[in-house]
Amino acid sequence: MDELVRRWERGWGLCRGLKSPADRGSALEVVLGLPDRDRELFALDDRTAVVERLANEVATATRPVWLTVTTHQPDETAALLEHAGLDLFAERKLLMSIPLRDHPSATVAPEYRLESSSDGPLEYARILDADGTLAARGMMALVGSDAVMHDIHTDPAHRRRGLGRVVMGMLSRRGIQGGATTGLLMATADGSALYGVLGWAAEATMLTATTPATPGRGTRRPSSGSGRTSSRTAECGCECRPGTGCRTDQRRIA
Repeated sequence: MDELVRRWERGWGLCRGLKSPADRGSALEVVLGLPDRDRELFALDDRTAVVERLANEVATATRPVWLTVTTHQPDETAALLEHAGLDLFAERKLLMSIPLRDHPSATVAPEYRLESSSDGPLEYARILDADGTLAARGMMALVGSDAVMHDIHTDPAHRRRGLGRVVMGMLSRRGIQGGATTGLLMATADGSALYGVLGWAAEATMLTATTPATPGRGTRRPSSGSGRTSSRTAECGCECRPGTGCRTDQRRIA
């Protein structure tokens, strides 16, 4: 899991315009500098002792820190995060992969226009309707043999028309042209259904928790199951949460 998380994070960081993370051995530390997300730790190991140590560090942080654990034991890991007193986000995400040569392509409907552009290692795809309104978008970072997809989003008014499939197909083709052989992404619950149909396979579950905002932070307490789970959910179609000032969403693939 260590290597797969490292590979995904390299592309994710490029998509978000972040500096390279600090490698702490058991975790990658990324500085975001956002009001509700000053730093994020990406655990490279889901063993109990490692998760407990990282969770206790996050629980006692003086500024909000996120901790994301990629694991094959989501229920057990969630209990550890809650037991440390962290606010666990309700949505469980998936780290997914696909051999790019197996990714299907799709043709955009006549009433839409597909556009693509590049910026160094970043590739962008967007679909406009007849009025020039953005209907769907996505981006990808090329890192070695990996194409890391990010911010795949279809406007609600244009869903169920195959636009997400078109965007993913375009980015996959650009990845292959750039020398990539494997696609990687972090999928939301809704997105994973589309990606599964396209041939993407789930590698592991990604759980995220944050420094508690309530008094008594850092104090261990009995695990309360889903009782303390935060109801915060994504607004921007990527992995961000309300109040985090998502840079990808602000850019809107301009």
